[in-house]
Amino acid sequence: MRMRWLAAPLALALVLGACATDDDNGADPAPEDTTDAPDDADDADDEAAADPDADAEPVTLSMWTFTGMNLDDLVSQYEEANPHVTVQIQTTEHGDHHDALFTELAAGGGPDIAAIEVAFINEMAQQNQLWRNLYDYGAADIEGDFLDWKIEQAQNVDGDHLIGIPTDIGGMAMAYRWDLFEEAGLPTDRDEVSELWVDSWQDFIEVGAEYTEATGRGFVDNESNLWNAVVNQDPETFFDADGNPIFDQSDQVQYAWDVVVDAHEAGIIAEVPAWSAEWEAGMSDGSFAVIGAPAWMMGYIMDVAPDTEGNWDLAEVPEAGGNWGGSHLGVPSASDNPEEAYALIEWLLSPENQLYQFTEYGQFPSIPELFDTEEVQNFENAFFNNAPVGPIYADNAERVVAQNTGPNYNSIDDEFQNGLGRIIDGAESPEEAWESTINNVRGQLGL
Repeated sequence: MRMRWLAAPLALALVLGACATDDDNGADPAPEDTTDAPDDADDADDEAAADPDADAEPVTLSMWTFTGMNLDDLVSQYEEANPHVTVQIQTTEHGDHHDALFTELAAGGGPDIAAIEVAFINEMAQQNQLWRNLYDYGAADIEGDFLDWKIEQAQNVDGDHLIGIPTDIGGMAMAYRWDLFEEAGLPTDRDEVSELWVDSWQDFIEVGAEYTEATGRGFVDNESNLWNAVVNQDPETFFDADGNPIFDQSDQVQYAWDVVVDAHEAGIIAEVPAWSAEWEAGMSDGSFAVIGAPAWMMGYIMDVAPDTEGNWDLAEVPEAGGNWGGSHLGVPSASDNPEEAYALIEWLLSPENQLYQFTEYGQFPSIPELFDTEEVQNFENAFFNNAPVGPIYADNAERVVAQNTGPNYNSIDDEFQNGLGRIIDGAESPEEAWESTINNVRGQLGL
């Protein structure tokens, strides 16, 4: 998943990488009772069946994740099946997590396992000295299970050093309050809503203007999340495929900027800051009716607005496609327990457990063989008015093209969002904000 963060540009010291052997953990997939013995060990001692390494030396793994990853349940199951393993999870807000991680890496430290969000994965992969090479621990045996572009994001330029295994992907939909649409006299059926705007973002803005005129309220939550929904629909935004900066000449960047400016001028943006207490309250109180919804956003809405169960639904995103978010789990070079760390990562991100994370928390799998399974295709979410979330996000996932994230992706993205914020606040005109944003980014990159 991805939230907006305030992480500073990276200036990391390099530390040395690693060595390895493979390790088998013996835990059952998440949906099953991991305290039961495996089928092929019915006559074995219960403890030995649950943990093939029952006589192994105790090991404690440190694991750093960020809010919304929701791995605690699976980790607890793994610990039950592997009593010699204790996992200490540190979960912090997205920006705090990455700031602390980069500080530790620069100092030659770090946890045994760390989450890396998509905006940082490319830069980290090119500083692979900071990370154990997961190919040394057996990752070549499972990389074919995952989307090719998710694996490529975590490889160095030569493709022979893999720093992370993919968790989820952030395929897009639009979450909307059907009850508020009904109040405004708009269609409420998800297929009819999709038809209103699926062809273009300009159609989306026109629907928003109709809603705002009828209700006097904002239509879409804020400029930042609208920007994310649009800009992430094309791979070439801030960098091209060779890593060259193109932020000031990218058609998609200019287009996303223009969409947000047009939405602002149409008066449909609620101007409720993303990730704020007001934004969370707005999901319940009707301050806005629509929010760009990568799969992981479903879990966020369910957490902060439980009283709106059944009032939300999902429609297609305008102009189709797009990916907002997704992460990897890696092993920093400083880990003293790389074999055990990799064994846990491999188990956590198995097909069975990715399916569990989707059905429980809305995190869409990065394993394509799951897209057409009955479990995904038949999965509905009662909170979202029994929307067929499985096929909705599976169809989108098939259209996703990997973005060229490049170095400093996050800080560049922040500059563009800050520039749009200056327009919303009335501090600059769209033309002035574009010019100041481009100059700020050029200054960051030393251009």
